[in-house]
Order: sequence, then structure tokens, then C-alpha cells
Amino acid sequence: MSRFKVGTFNVLNLALPGQVTYPNDRPFSKEEYANKIAWIGGQLRRMDAEIVGFQEVWHLDALKDAVQAGAPPGAAPLHVMVATQEQNKPQVGLATSLEVVRTITHQAFPDGFALTVSGIPDPIQSFSRPVLQADLRLPEGQELSVLVAHLKSKRPMLDEETESDAKNLALGSARALMVRAAEAYALRCILLKLMEGTKHPVVLLGDLNDSALSVTTVIVSGTPPVHHLPPQEKQAIWDVLLYNAFDIQARQNTRRDVSYSHIYNGYYDTLDQIYVSQEFSRLNPKRMGEVEYVHYFNDHLVDRTLSRERPDRIQSDHGQVVATLRLTEPPPRRASP
Repeated sequence: MSRFKVGTFNVLNLALPGQVTYPNDRPFSKEEYANKIAWIGGQLRRMDAEIVGFQEVWHLDALKDAVQAGAPPGAAPLHVMVATQEQNKPQVGLATSLEVVRTITHQAFPDGFALTVSGIPDPIQSFSRPVLQADLRLPEGQELSVLVAHLKSKRPMLDEETESDAKNLALGSARALMVRAAEAYALRCILLKLMEGTKHPVVLLGDLNDSALSVTTVIVSGTPPVHHLPPQEKQAIWDVLLYNAFDIQARQNTRRDVSYSHIYNGYYDTLDQIYVSQEFSRLNPKRMGEVEYVHYFNDHLVDRTLSRERPDRIQSDHGQVVATLRLTEPPPRRASP
């Protein structure tokens, strides 16, 4: 297994037929559910990834149906899991053909950290959608930690009695930003425990609900060292830095791919991200692998400011992102004298 693929897939409220999700959304009929499962299965076949992280999964059985629909005939059953067994809100999940060593659900923020926001009655001390960590074993024996996350959206946080005027919408957006920043910090703390002082490879998959250079996303990934720092100081920063898979590829290719995963009100953006630790950075001479190619599956997205097509809840409103990781050859062993 010299190469393997990792992908991220926001499935847009995947739920079993007849089950209520949000109060204003009608449940899927059996026909709609079958169509949605078939569409997700088709996208999964196109992605052809050994590891896929999912967002907006309401029911584990629905995710299992979708993964099964995407499996080639006669393929071995995949490991399919979600962060929690709660079925009253969307959550993240994962499907993989690799051996699962352990799974961990991260829900609470770090000890002693809580966010108090004006207009929100209780301190925020946990992820709205818990983070799923799956420690997987590659066929060569290396252990890889994969984290799947879905941070707070940009949707304004308004209480039911608040009027949706311009001032309150701005305040609601500020609240949402603060919550997303708190979740980004908590996710960063989880990542630091895995990466700091180790050579442990880490992959982060998820809908981070902001672009790669936004403040909240940089909180998660860390900031690269400035050029003039001494090597030892740079090494300490590299040790805990995450690298955007697309940025790694873009530095290798002068042609820029169409790398958006979401369109909202005419704005094209990349909210769905794949990040890798320095063990997959080409700049690291001791790397175990490198990003070979990143593919965006976004041809189903429609710019509704230019089109009369109505929103389709069968297809996702996000594109899927897949990164191919190539493992490097281990150095040859020296012959005994």
C-alpha cells in the first residue's frame, strides 16, 4: 500500500426516512431517502478513498446504508462509526477499510476553559458537534490518527425573541464567530497532545466552516515560522504545525485547480479542509509520506445567484475533497559489519 486516499464529505443532513431533524424540515420520504443514499454512494465511488470523514450525519444506520451503496460489489465490509449515539442532532462520522485500533470522542473543552457570550445563558464548555478521533493502522504497521471535525457555522446566533434586523444579525454573527473560535482552540489542544514531541502522523478532515487563512482555521492549524528564526525555534513550531493538503499540492504545480467546496449567495469558498501533520510534508526530510494530489468533487454545486434551479436536499451543498497520500520508501538498512 504505497498510496492511500483520505476524504471529507458533508452529506447535508443524512437521516433515516420518516425521522424528524430540524423543526422546519420535513422528514425524508422513502423515495427521497433512496435517492439520497444512491447519490452519496455514487460520490463515494468517485472518491474511492480508504478513509472518509463525514459531517451532518443524523443516524448511524443511514450512514451505513450510504457507505454500503458506495462499496464495489464483493468488497469487504468497511468500518463505519459516528462520534456519539445521539440521534437528536447532526454529528460527524467516519468510514474506513483500514484496521481500527481505537476510537475516541472528544466532546468537552480542555479543563478550565469555557466561553461566556453575551446573550447565551450558559457558558460554552463543549463542542456543539463532538470531534471523532480514529487511530488506524496502515498495512505497513504505522499507526495514523484521523480526526473528523465540524465547527460552528457562520449562521447568526439569535434567540427566538430577537428581531432579525441588521444590528442583531451582526451581533448574532459575532456570537457564532466566538463559538467557532472557542471550538477551534479546543480542537487545537487535542491536536497538540497528539503531535507535540512525537513523530505520530495526524490527518484532520472536516468542515471547518471557514477558509484556510481565516483566524479560526489558523488557530486549528498553527502559524508557520517566519523565515529569519533560528532552526531550533523553527523545529519546535514545525513539530505542531498542520499543513493544508491543497497548499502542499499548489506549491508543486503552477496551474491552479478549481478548489472551492461551497457556494453561498454567489461567494465561492473552501470550507471543507484536509490537513496533515509534518509527517506528510515534503519539506520534512524525515517524513513518512507526502501529499501527491488533491481532488475537489464540486461539479454538482450550483451558483443560485446565476441559476433558477431550486435547492436540492438530495445532493449535498458541499463539494467533497480527497487527498492522495503517498508513503515514502523506508531508508535501506545498513549491512552488519
